[in-house]
Amino acid sequence: MTVQFPLTCRFLVSLAFAGIFLPGAVQAQRIPHTIDSTSVWRLSGNVHPHARTEFDRGAVDGSMPMEGMKLVFQVTPEQQSSLDTLLSEQLDPSSPNYHKWLTPEDYASRFGVSPGDMARAADWLHQQGFTSIIPARSRTWIGFNGLAAQVEAAFHTPIHQYQVNGKMHYANAAEPALPTAFRGVVMAVGSLSDFRPRPHSIVHNVQPHFTSDISGKHFLAPDDFATIYDIHGLFNGGSNGSGIAIAVMGQTDLSTDSNHNGQFDVQTFRSVSNLQAANLQVVLVPGQGDPGSDNADQDEANLDLEWSGAVAQNAKLIYVNSKNALFSSLQYAVDQNVAPVISISYGLCEAQFSSSDIATLTAAGQQANAQGQTIVASSGDSGAADCDFSTDPNNPVKSATHGYAADVPASLPYVTGMGGTEFSEGDSTGATQYWSGTNNGNNGSALSYIPEMAWNDTAADGSLAASGGGVSTLFTKPSWQTGTGVPADGQRDVPDLALNSSADHDGYLICSRSSCVNGYRRSDQTLNVIAGTSAAAPTFAGVVALLVQQTNQPQGNVNPILYGLAASAPNAFHDITTGDNMVPCTQGTKDCPSTGMIGFSAGPGYDLVTGLGSVDVGALAAAWNGPVNPDFSLSVQSTSLTITRGTPATDTLAVTGLAGFSASVNLTCSVSSTVTNTTCSISPSSVNPGGMATLTVTANPLSATLRATPAWRRGWGAANGLVFAVGFLFTRISRRESRRRRLSRCNRLLGLFAMCTLLGVASCGGGGSASNPPQSSPPAPQSGSVTVQGTSGGLNHSVQISVTVN
Repeated sequence: MTVQFPLTCRFLVSLAFAGIFLPGAVQAQRIPHTIDSTSVWRLSGNVHPHARTEFDRGAVDGSMPMEGMKLVFQVTPEQQSSLDTLLSEQLDPSSPNYHKWLTPEDYASRFGVSPGDMARAADWLHQQGFTSIIPARSRTWIGFNGLAAQVEAAFHTPIHQYQVNGKMHYANAAEPALPTAFRGVVMAVGSLSDFRPRPHSIVHNVQPHFTSDISGKHFLAPDDFATIYDIHGLFNGGSNGSGIAIAVMGQTDLSTDSNHNGQFDVQTFRSVSNLQAANLQVVLVPGQGDPGSDNADQDEANLDLEWSGAVAQNAKLIYVNSKNALFSSLQYAVDQNVAPVISISYGLCEAQFSSSDIATLTAAGQQANAQGQTIVASSGDSGAADCDFSTDPNNPVKSATHGYAADVPASLPYVTGMGGTEFSEGDSTGATQYWSGTNNGNNGSALSYIPEMAWNDTAADGSLAASGGGVSTLFTKPSWQTGTGVPADGQRDVPDLALNSSADHDGYLICSRSSCVNGYRRSDQTLNVIAGTSAAAPTFAGVVALLVQQTNQPQGNVNPILYGLAASAPNAFHDITTGDNMVPCTQGTKDCPSTGMIGFSAGPGYDLVTGLGSVDVGALAAAWNGPVNPDFSLSVQSTSLTITRGTPATDTLAVTGLAGFSASVNLTCSVSSTVTNTTCSISPSSVNPGGMATLTVTANPLSATLRATPAWRRGWGAANGLVFAVGFLFTRISRRESRRRRLSRCNRLLGLFAMCTLLGVASCGGGGSASNPPQSSPPAPQSGSVTVQGTSGGLNHSVQISVTVN
């Protein structure tokens, strides 16, 4: 039997079921309430490429601890489509979502699993005996620790020892299995092995010829880099990284300087370079033990911290430390949104990752970009043969055998990959043309930009040492990777940019493991010189930090702007057209031609050795907010206000156009809920670039406000009005139906709806702090903030002013 409800009834009930009074949509539950561990399915692509029979040395002891493991969740097809759209819109100046970055919680609500699914996954892990169960803020993974025996039992896979390149590792010997309840929800079980990425740095200990025009040897101090790549103008204009944080990924404890009271070597470097002490924060990723110390990793960490801070001199440096720079440090830095700029100088060739590893890193890169984070990574130091390397510095690789390969994470489309260049002064007069015969007060001696060629020291060093670059086998070509010289190969090409990376000519000075005894010198008068594409990544991360400060907002994936500017503002780049990343290969091995050399040559425009070339930082910064990216900034005269109730306080707002921005900016304001009975207004509410407006903040006396508005009416006037309307309609309908003797289900439904609405309003307490009863004594001071929002088209900036109300 079909029941027909009157029109008014159908309308109101449809409103109720449409969710008019619900705070938001609820995420679908994908994991059943009951998880049957006896019914399992196997993941695929979760075995490390080095977990092979020829390396297998048998099972590990069941009591062996395994830390930092993760259940990584898979987004639904609908979520992935929405994410792809968002990432595109966030980089489109014409979109309302342009530069509207997400918080980790925003990301969780849109692209994570539901809170219920997260809780059920955590309960299951707990039932298996795992500990340190830590959910990601983004609800995209959940971390846990355990023993090898627990891992074997829970995931139905043996954990074995593997000896690779003379070192013993552990890894799962078979694909892990999980309860069928997790099918389609869990994408990977991460960190079931302890294989780690390698640092992309080359260290030389050399005699001190800072400015020698006889030997031709020169070494970079921070002042030299600023001169060569045109940063001094930004410094003089106040762009020095102030207020911006750079997160550096690491996998070792930082070294301390025994010659300088045990302070970090980073601080010694700053002192020697005539820089103020670093604002340095060390973060140990929770849920796993301390990684301890490793010499090569310490040199890498010091290079990255010292030289990202040498470029963005006043930036906050956050060293994120764990046992794995990629699968712990990077994931944590993204999940916690620790900084708008991330620098990582670790990686491996694409073939040395499992497919689940690649999927996990891809997800992290997408989340980072959605949150406005820029990731900068080195492209490798083995030329086009990234899989050929040695972890033993005394036994370097001299000939490639694994064929062409690109480096991860540099090949991720969500990362800016950095290749290497080498200075090329030309004939013997070049040394005096580009370098001073003496150092200045900041230990700098460079006089100007120095011409560059592709970095390749392979012949000089007798081992593979050249700019990483090539064609990805995993990622298709992003839509933004276009321009002169970009191969029509349909694949992601690396690198995107390049900066000086030669340790031979001319390397970066660092302080590491107490090396700086007399200035940059050791006690034996040698210098600690380092380079590789590991130097290009942190230095460009510093450049991005300067751009973030200049634009007053995070930049997210900067690659689309870089490729756009290569066409519209070529003066921002130094096109590297000479040199190559060719390295020797062994005849008969993969990809080795008859010439016995494998690699690519530099050329006009983009190339697979130096990308778009190196950058003129001053010109890049000037063009950054040009026609490709017009914008405005919003500032206030005072960042704090103290207000007496009943007496308005004012502040001055200023709108500044950047690089040709000319549209009007609409200004609005809001007061935080911690300050009661306080209002704000802005006059005028619309300002053109270069104009000013007045913000007025008024705190009304509490007693007057309480007399004027009864507590039961404050805050939910609209809801109470709706309740009255519902009650009125309910009464009229009831009378009409009574007269017609049609007391139908509609009345009962409407009554239930009205009751729910009333209960809902009552449960809200009538509007929060406004319901506080009148006080007999003067109220205590209140603290909060006023947020001023400026919008123009798809651009949106805000500034916050702290407020104290007496």
